[in-house]
Amino acid sequence: MPPPPPAFPLRRSTPRPWRPLTDAEWQALSAILHRSGRGRPPRDARRCWDGIFWIACSKLPWRALPPAFGRADSAHRALRRAAAAHHLHRMLLRVSDHPGFAGDALQPIEWFIVRAWRRAFRITPGAIAFARRLGLASALPAEPFWLPQPDLSEAVAAIARKAAKWAGGLPLEFLQALHFLMRRAGGEPRMWRTTG
Repeated sequence: MPPPPPAFPLRRSTPRPWRPLTDAEWQALSAILHRSGRGRPPRDARRCWDGIFWIACSKLPWRALPPAFGRADSAHRALRRAAAAHHLHRMLLRVSDHPGFAGDALQPIEWFIVRAWRRAFRITPGAIAFARRLGLASALPAEPFWLPQPDLSEAVAAIARKAAKWAGGLPLEFLQALHFLMRRAGGEPRMWRTTG
């Protein structure tokens, strides 16, 4: 049985050079970033998110953030908090092909959001599956071939359960193939990149 198709077909976002957020974009973004959790919020949240998007659109480390955007550790912490609070999930949904968000104010900064998502995907469980389901290939940390294959994982687990009954009589080639499939089902994290 073939795996079910993603909710939306995979597509690449159009790369765009960084620019500051417009008033309309900031208003739409700040509505998502309502205050939640502990910790001190950034003094100037708009400047902080401009810095997050500046770093996200580059291949540079956080320490390269220009001082005009504030402290790099503050911007990094704000991105981690947004990921943990699922604010990045909401942003990603609003720039996807979901018909409920056609013409959304965040659509012009889709590239910024998918790049920020890549910087923070390890923080939330299920982030890769969520981006894949929305069809946003640019938000994925690698080509789909290198990512976990949930459907393959279930098939391999079923085969492994059956094979466990005959472990002594199975040919070595079968066991090696099963091992390869198990590794393939989990993806290749060494190939994943948060930048690039």
